[in-house]
Amino acid sequence: MAFFLGLDVGGTKTICALGDDNRILDREAGGSIKPLRVTQEQARENLTEALGKLAQRTGVNMREVVASCIGTAGVRLPQTDGWMRSILSPLAGGQIVICGDEEIALDAAFPGAPGVLAMAGTGSNVIGRTGAGELLNVGGWGPVLGDEASGYWIGHQALRTATRLLDFGQRSMVIDRVMQFWSASSIGEVIDIATKVPGPDFSLLAGIVAECAEQGDAIASQILISGGRLLAEAAVEAFRQVRHREPDAPMPGIAFTGSILHHITMVRESMIETIRQHLPVAAILPEAVDPLEGALWRARQCALTTA
Repeated sequence: MAFFLGLDVGGTKTICALGDDNRILDREAGGSIKPLRVTQEQARENLTEALGKLAQRTGVNMREVVASCIGTAGVRLPQTDGWMRSILSPLAGGQIVICGDEEIALDAAFPGAPGVLAMAGTGSNVIGRTGAGELLNVGGWGPVLGDEASGYWIGHQALRTATRLLDFGQRSMVIDRVMQFWSASSIGEVIDIATKVPGPDFSLLAGIVAECAEQGDAIASQILISGGRLLAEAAVEAFRQVRHREPDAPMPGIAFTGSILHHITMVRESMIETIRQHLPVAAILPEAVDPLEGALWRARQCALTTA
């Protein structure tokens, strides 16, 4: 029996899955191994701990792994590939494939086939893929310039809107919840925390915004619905770009992934509704895809091509 590793690397955590030829045997979540998020030493410690737990539970020596695939953001940066290989290669055997986290999610939904993926977690991005394998990015400009509907965007936009409306005599529930979360005793202290350099992780506020929306806060609901619409517009554009390049091919499907789209119903439903308004005949997968399935598919393909 052959063994494969799939890794989905995020800004706050790394999820590892050990699989065989057909299925996931076990998975483990550990700390981040991303550059700029942790040091290389911390990344090695985090991955060593996660893979050690997998090995202990499954009884599989990680040196027996035939191939691994790491899906991560930032693959266009030259240092990312070398960083990831240097961390994983001492811990696991076999070939290593490094690709975008959007690509492994696309492969989970449409293995090696065309499709469109909307992704919203700590950050956000939309990617389309043609039948020839060409990747078409729409969005993914990072927290300062974009990342609409991401956790960071939701937290930041909600707090910006809520503080602005204080000048108009309107107080959102978001303000009070953020004050509690940051242990701030006044609005002035909230402003001080929000504008520190380096600043706080606004993505940690997304869950608070979602709770406020569920309890009827209009500002929180407005932000979540707006984020879903903006992400949908990017997905529609990616769909059109794929169709433009391959007008005679079957229509690509649309999938989604990421903690925001998986857990925050208002963002997900707003996105799907907007896509359906623009693309009424497009097939949209009903559930969030598991990127680890795509990472393992890529690892297996790597083993087949190098056999």
